Amino acid sequence: MTKSTNFNYYEANNVYGALFFQFPKVLMYGEQYKHLSSDAKLAYMVLKDRLEYSLRNNWVDEEGHVYFIFTNQELINLFNCSEHKVIKIKAELKSAGLLLQKQMGFNPKTKKNEPNRLYLSKLDVKATDVYLRGEYGQKEPKTLDTSGTAKNAVPQETVE
Repeated sequence: MTKSTNFNYYEANNVYGALFFQFPKVLMYGEQYKHLSSDAKLAYMVLKDRLEYSLRNNWVDEEGHVYFIFTNQELINLFNCSEHKVIKIKAELKSAGLLLQKQMGFNPKTKKNEPNRLYLSKLDVKATDVYLRGEYGQKEPKTLDTSGTAKNAVPQETVE
């Protein structure tokens, strides 16, 4: 088999350098989010990724909340879609309680309209949203701690 010169192969020395978006399982399995469109779920992941950039730029409001700036035009370019679709996606995230937009308006110092500040809500995750998905062929659900905290997220005490 010959190596194609146009094919962009992963090489052993660079396969781990790829960056990925994290897709929270609760967006697929959680009752409160499974109604969201695929576009809204993808947008949530992209917007969450922007939070890292916000922290590097110290985009924290006076109440200590991290915000980000992602203009409609940036989203239009990223998703290769119309402004109508971007507005629809943002409205969908807002109705699910996942996105809050704060209109900044005109700034007299810069003499410009400032872009909206976007705030992303943390996902409401319960153990049943992530772990009980019916994929194990169970007729009835079995016991699982449904306190809402994943077992590995609770600090474990060790006895010596």
